[in-house]
Amino acid sequence: QKRTSSITMGGAAAACCCAAKDEGIEVTAYSVSANDGVHDERFLEATQKRYQISIQKTEQNDQLGMDVKHRLGRLVVLAIRRGGAVDRANVMAKQQGLPGMQVNDVIVEVNGATLDTGMVAACKSALVLNVTFIRREHS
Repeated sequence: QKRTSSITMGGAAAACCCAAKDEGIEVTAYSVSANDGVHDERFLEATQKRYQISIQKTEQNDQLGMDVKHRLGRLVVLAIRRGGAVDRANVMAKQQGLPGMQVNDVIVEVNGATLDTGMVAACKSALVLNVTFIRREHS
């Protein structure tokens, strides 16, 4: 099932730290199941791995270029747009042989904040974001 990415907060679509400036680029992502894939047959043989990435915004108004879904106090990545701070961090991580963020990763911490509202606040206020995320990987 395909769905166009959006951010939902309190039942209404809203722009937050993750909204991208580059509205001309259409990004389509596969939706995440209600339980974030825990019972999805694609993940029966999967394990969760924890990763960290540092994302640097060039200025306070620099957009992350990432759409997320608020789910059980965490943020599930729905889309990453080219040219945003997350995309730039992914390019740098790849150059260093490190994993970057991708669709369906689950963000569990941003600059010490571990609940979705705190993570969003950190995204809005900080120029450097130290992000911890988990990914289900097949063994």
